[in-house]
Amino acid sequence: MIKGMTLSNKGSKLTLILGLTLGLIAAVLTFVYLSGADNGSSGILSSGGGDTPVVVVNVDVPAGTRITAEMLTVKNVEASEALLGVFNNAEGVVNQVTVVPMVAGEQVIVSKVTGSDTAIQEFGANPPLALLVDAGMRAVSVKVSSLIGAGGNIRPGDFVDVILIVEVSVADPNNPNATTGGSTDQIAATILQNVKVLAIDTEKTSPDASASTNPDADKSSNDVATTVTLAVTPILSEVLAMADVCGENHGGRLALAVRGIGDNNPTTTRTTWPENGSIPSCTEVLGISSLGS
Repeated sequence: MIKGMTLSNKGSKLTLILGLTLGLIAAVLTFVYLSGADNGSSGILSSGGGDTPVVVVNVDVPAGTRITAEMLTVKNVEASEALLGVFNNAEGVVNQVTVVPMVAGEQVIVSKVTGSDTAIQEFGANPPLALLVDAGMRAVSVKVSSLIGAGGNIRPGDFVDVILIVEVSVADPNNPNATTGGSTDQIAATILQNVKVLAIDTEKTSPDASASTNPDADKSSNDVATTVTLAVTPILSEVLAMADVCGENHGGRLALAVRGIGDNNPTTTRTTWPENGSIPSCTEVLGISSLGS
């Protein structure tokens, strides 16, 4: 009888220990699962060994792809395994664009993505134009015979208004219905406002372009510039291209007026171009009904 009671007590202790052990294991597994799910909500997980965090892509990413948080993983590796220039936090990579294809598990380094000052500066004073175009914008080059109103001192990084000048026919006041015999005149209209200059000829803007302390450093190159590249929205790229052709076809040209630093105020009396607006024509760009014959 006593022997049976002793065995029974031992069995109860074993059952209790086993129950506590299983409960502890379940609690640990639950914590790990919830931690992983919480991190997974942002698409960024932390894994691996070592103590140096690096950002890797968790899927194959083609060149020219804008990176999202879901494409990234932060993992810890040994310091010797971290590549030179690797990002150590995902926030610095999100919304950048790959310049080369990347394979799943590959570390993300500054030379493989655009958008960071470090990546741009690696190209020196002449970075690729695509690195300088903000998301949703377009780079459009137009011919400018002279930088009117700025004395040839317009530089990459400046903000300008674009003026179109064209020649128009003026009807003969004594015979307004006649198709010939009238005179000609010139008109000018501001067609775009507050647009950024990306490049003049082959000179492109850089992250520290506004920090220049020598205003005459590039004057000689700007004096002979004939092509200016501007950053505009897609609809404004159509307007600018139309204005360029309109000037050529009607004895005119484009001119640029430089804005002062911090001056973002629009000229409300001039045409604006909504993104869902109509297709621009030469007369619409100038805001007139006809250019004459």
